[in-house]
Amino acid sequence: MAKRSGRPITMAAIAKEAGVARTTVSFVLNGRHRQHGISEKTADKILDIARERNFVANETARSLSRQRTGLVGVFLPGFNSHWGETVVTGIRSRLYEDGDYIPLIASQHDDPDWEEREVRVLLERQVEAIVCCPTVKSSNYLRIVDRGVPLVFIGHRAPGIPQASFVAWDGTHVSEKATNLLLERGRKRIAFIGRDESNATFKERFSGYRKALKAAGLPFDPEWKMSVPDYSDAGPAIRSLFSKSPVPDAILCDLWIQALAALEALDDIGRSVPNDVAVMALGDSPFCAHRRFGLTTFAEPAENLGRRAAEIALHLIRNPNSDPIQELIPDYEIRQRQTV
Repeated sequence: MAKRSGRPITMAAIAKEAGVARTTVSFVLNGRHRQHGISEKTADKILDIARERNFVANETARSLSRQRTGLVGVFLPGFNSHWGETVVTGIRSRLYEDGDYIPLIASQHDDPDWEEREVRVLLERQVEAIVCCPTVKSSNYLRIVDRGVPLVFIGHRAPGIPQASFVAWDGTHVSEKATNLLLERGRKRIAFIGRDESNATFKERFSGYRKALKAAGLPFDPEWKMSVPDYSDAGPAIRSLFSKSPVPDAILCDLWIQALAALEALDDIGRSVPNDVAVMALGDSPFCAHRRFGLTTFAEPAENLGRRAAEIALHLIRNPNSDPIQELIPDYEIRQRQTV
């Protein structure tokens, strides 16, 4: 076994001691030895020497020599949600498989000033691409485009930046499928609850709902389209909706948190779920599976969205002249519970 030394060793010295080429050492230390057919025995030998001799990669020097930092900025509204956590898991797993990049994660908390600062910091750190969920100011994202840094939106596209790449759940397709499921279960008077009507996601999902109703030959009642910008406060809208006649026999919610608020409000006014009214949400959370709620959902493939966003970012980094990549993912999983 190599002798421990207080002085860090170089990759060239490790290669000499292990009796291998310097490139072999580089592949092993970057976790890419399997891709290059290097045996586990050789990899273990190199790693043992590196540990014993206090090897520390000089990333600054390596970045300058390669004109890259190995950083991909990840910029989401927050990480206290199941969606955000799952998206980051997908991004991390894909970058880990690649071996050359790691995520540098930031959050903007729906605050334009904070977002501007975070964008500036990511650019100062010379990230090679940015994956973000657009929520606040298009001008902040235009700064990224103007700097020539590859930008990939996740969740939905940003208005006014058609040249940017994006990967998103196909809200129109999924909402149509969810509405069709309610129709198949015999529901004929289906209401729709979403967030702010100016939101792109709201528009897409409402479009799918309308498409399904039209195909079924059912009329649309404008009073059954409800906009609830405060995600958790669907109660007043529900009480208003059920104060008139006829009342819906199903509610499709743009967000699971709105659906949980709707279940509370329905309980308050004495409506039985699903006997009187079925409730379904687009998107899922561990809370939805709680036996108190048992909310039926169409679950979004958030981890796959994260992985695909990372793949697009890597492609754009390595192919700077590539056209934008814009994809809608139609996949979903129906999680059947008690509310439908």
